[in-house]
Amino acid sequence: MSPEGRQLRTLSGAAASFGASGIISHGAAVAGAGGTTAGDTSLGTITLPAGGEWLIYGAYCQAVAQTRTAAEKRGGYLKLVALDGDVQPNPSPFRVSSGLTGSYLGATANVGIAPLRVQRCAFKAPGKTRIELIYNNTITQTVADQVVAGLLFGPYEPELLPMNFIDIARAAVTAAVDTAVATVTLAEKAKRIIGVAGVLAQNGVLTTAEELLGFFRLSSDDINLAPSQYPFNAAFGAGLGGLIGNDYAPPLVWIPVDIPTPGGARVDVFVDLNTAVTNGAEVEVYIAYE
Repeated sequence: MSPEGRQLRTLSGAAASFGASGIISHGAAVAGAGGTTAGDTSLGTITLPAGGEWLIYGAYCQAVAQTRTAAEKRGGYLKLVALDGDVQPNPSPFRVSSGLTGSYLGATANVGIAPLRVQRCAFKAPGKTRIELIYNNTITQTVADQVVAGLLFGPYEPELLPMNFIDIARAAVTAAVDTAVATVTLAEKAKRIIGVAGVLAQNGVLTTAEELLGFFRLSSDDINLAPSQYPFNAAFGAGLGGLIGNDYAPPLVWIPVDIPTPGGARVDVFVDLNTAVTNGAEVEVYIAYE
């Protein structure tokens, strides 16, 4: 089936004029602390690539506690601010929930889990448009939340297709920098990447004040992937005390993409954590293709 036949929402003529560039779907992420006072904190600005017109079809926000504090819930919401005037419609108001982790009372607390929630949307924007991502913390907090937020965009919104070929890149990582996970070599029969998904899990002893949150990135010498930054299926807040425990992660969340690829292409996978962890965090990134 052609890309035009798969689209759910599209920009007029965009898919037909975009094929020569070798990339359809994009993701871009920002990360940082959400602030301790109630109100807005800018996480950063995403600049859409040149070309377009682009359809921003998804937005997400994950927020977890870096240090749990009794009687303080965690979470807030994401706001988008178009710094250029050509986004249609203007995303004001547009609010995306990070989900909430309720408060607790005591000397110990298990980690809080923030499952991925992608809010579908349909904003049209030309190339080089700048979108500021702002996290709104709804209460005053002793220690700021750690947050990852981002956008999914392309000429059209891809749909989730059946997956017959899925490969994996995995590694244990500890650093809060862009870190190589592994390289996936697609089969010679591969024609296009149709989905990506990532999971994080803490291994070894949990450490107080070390949340587990980040995003993964795809790169390749064979395909023009930039930007390709995507969220994990869940983030995990830091526990508190000597008896902190973890829990089962939410189900895997597939992010549909439509990325034409030559057979045998090599895709390099990287991960960037918000905070370094003492013991290795297990990272698994899945790539589905046809």
